[in-house]
Amino acid sequence: MGKNNLFFENQFTDFKPFLLEIGERYLLEKGSVITNNLDTLYLYYVESGIFKLSVNHIEGDSKTICFHGEGSICPYSLSRPINGNFHIDVDFFMITAITDIQTIRIQPKDFYQALKDNPDLSIAMLDYVIMHSNLFMHESVTLSYDSAFVKTCNIVYMYNHYLNKIGINLTQAEIGEIIGETRLEVARSLKKLRDQGIIQTSRNCIEVLDPEALKLNCNLDFVY
Repeated sequence: MGKNNLFFENQFTDFKPFLLEIGERYLLEKGSVITNNLDTLYLYYVESGIFKLSVNHIEGDSKTICFHGEGSICPYSLSRPINGNFHIDVDFFMITAITDIQTIRIQPKDFYQALKDNPDLSIAMLDYVIMHSNLFMHESVTLSYDSAFVKTCNIVYMYNHYLNKIGINLTQAEIGEIIGETRLEVARSLKKLRDQGIIQTSRNCIEVLDPEALKLNCNLDFVY
C-alpha cells in the first residue's frame, strides 16, 4: 500500500498456502455483503476480485473508506474475540463485493489460533491494522480541513495513478462517497479542472492531461 492509498493488496500473499490449509475456497458473487451479523461470519482472503469498505450513517448516507484486492483479508476485526465472542466491531461498517471475488474463507476461531501459532502472521496483521488506522486518521484530517476541490483533486490523482488501472471505475456520486462531498460539489470541482485544461471527462472516465498541475492542486501529504 502506497502513501495514503485507498487500495490494500498483497499484505498476506506469502501466507496464502497456509491460509488454504485452515480455510476453504469460496466464490462470493458481486454485491455480496460480508459484514452481516445475521449470517455466519468468516474472514476472507482475496485471491481475485475487489471488496469495498464503506460506512453507513443512520440517516442513510454512505461514505467509501477504501478498497481491498488480491492478497488482503476482510474483515480484520474478526481476527480476535471480544469478550469471548467474534463479531464485527462496528455495525455500520459494510464490506461489499464490487466484483465477483474468489476467496479463501476462514472461520474466526481458526484464524485466531493461527495468529497465536504464527508470529509472522501476527506481525503482518498488526501492520495491516496500523495501515488502516493511519488511513482513518488521515481521512479525519482531510475531511475536516481540505476543501471540496482539494479533496476531488486528491481522489482524481489517486484514480489516475492507481484505481483506474486495477479496474475501479468511479462515477461522480461514488467519488462523492469517498471524499464526503455531494455529487454537485464533485461536478463543480471536475468542471473547474476541465476549464483549467487539467483533465477531460467522458462517461465514468477521467483522463488527466496535466499531471503536474493536478498535483499542485492536491493536498501535498496525499500525493507521492
